[in-house]
Amino acid sequence: MQATHDVFRSIDGVVEVGVTAGPSPKRWLLAEVPHGATRTQDYEAVARQLEGVLPAELIAFFYVNTDIGAPEAAQFLAAELGRGELGVVVWRCLIPRTFIDTNRVLAPASAPRGQVVDGLTPAVPGYVEHEGDRAKLEALARRYHDATQRAYAQVCGQGGLAVQLHSYAPKSVSIERTDGSIVQTLKAAYEPAKYATWPERPAVDLICATQDGSFEAAPQLVTQVQAAYAAAGIDAKRNGTYHLHPATMGMAYAKAYPTQVLCVELNRGLVADPFVPFGVSPISESKVARMTGPIATVLAGALAAPRA
Repeated sequence: MQATHDVFRSIDGVVEVGVTAGPSPKRWLLAEVPHGATRTQDYEAVARQLEGVLPAELIAFFYVNTDIGAPEAAQFLAAELGRGELGVVVWRCLIPRTFIDTNRVLAPASAPRGQVVDGLTPAVPGYVEHEGDRAKLEALARRYHDATQRAYAQVCGQGGLAVQLHSYAPKSVSIERTDGSIVQTLKAAYEPAKYATWPERPAVDLICATQDGSFEAAPQLVTQVQAAYAAAGIDAKRNGTYHLHPATMGMAYAKAYPTQVLCVELNRGLVADPFVPFGVSPISESKVARMTGPIATVLAGALAAPRA
């Protein structure tokens, strides 16, 4: 597989692609960051395209709900593994989940707009009411899905591996709707007295099975990664906060390549320095290295091993 293949090209406003590889890589890793639009410029680039009225201070929701540290974790994997006979493709989505969630299957809504179902926010939040905006956002998401599907086929279809990198807030803050009051709702939830009541999340969550246990993704990789985290003194749970869900593209790719796709949530409080809920959170390179190192170790071994 040639690193210059058209599949691995950035698309303006949709996906930012980086390829790191030795001169003749034999095995590849796809490091997908579905919520990779973590920069203020990413938010502003899409917000400028929308015509409808959005909630005041919506950027505060963007900051608290974006997967900070996940793009940096992907870059760490590229730096660690992209040499010799291995190649890494960093696949960073540029569409903020504040406007549309590219980790959701695009399908007719089965619940009222903005409704949180099974702990998952909808693809398009309820506060995006302008029909033209919704159509524009869905078109962007489809472009991302089409390109990403080709990337998975190019890498996993030729015996490579993929890791879906996410980050989540340090605590499970419960919200029921993503409507026009989302900013006020979240700010109230983050008031110190209220925030203290929310449950802590694990340092790492390996999202590997459906809630009913009918499907489990990449069991060998998950076992090895969990053991590597334990050896590093880091608490990694299996489905500690989330399960694989049919409404997510993460599950779609895991089912398409059952032994080759790993889905990981990193705690934002352990990659940021510090975590700033409603503003820009500085990311610590050393913390990213510590939290991503166990994944790199396992994936390096798995990619170097003979194909089954």
